[in-house]
Amino acid sequence: MKLEKDLLNNSFEQTKLLKKYYKPDYTELFNKIKTINAPVKNEILFSLADGEWHSELELIRIAKKKQKFMGAVTLGTMVKSINNMLKNDYVEKKIFNGKLYYKISDNYVGLTRAAYNKFKSKINPL
Repeated sequence: MKLEKDLLNNSFEQTKLLKKYYKPDYTELFNKIKTINAPVKNEILFSLADGEWHSELELIRIAKKKQKFMGAVTLGTMVKSINNMLKNDYVEKKIFNGKLYYKISDNYVGLTRAAYNKFKSKINPL
């Protein structure tokens, strides 16, 4: 009887843990990140994958390496497009000291790193 109770409690705890930490939509999101084909969006996401806040000007400079005509409006449109394609809260925006900053939401930083590590290994196999 005690063994049955322990097994029941153990399976209940595992169910709680799975609900808390396993997010089935992460697989779908991971696949969406990997299928982004625009080099500019890939560069922006790759630079944001460190989980830190990056200024709008910094991201524009990074993006200009891939696309010659890049400005604040184009960057804002791309970030909005990324959020619409992936998740509404994927890339966060914040105004600090009158400047706009962007960051990947803390929930998705590890997922983004994993997607880009796989992406880079497919491009440059060892």
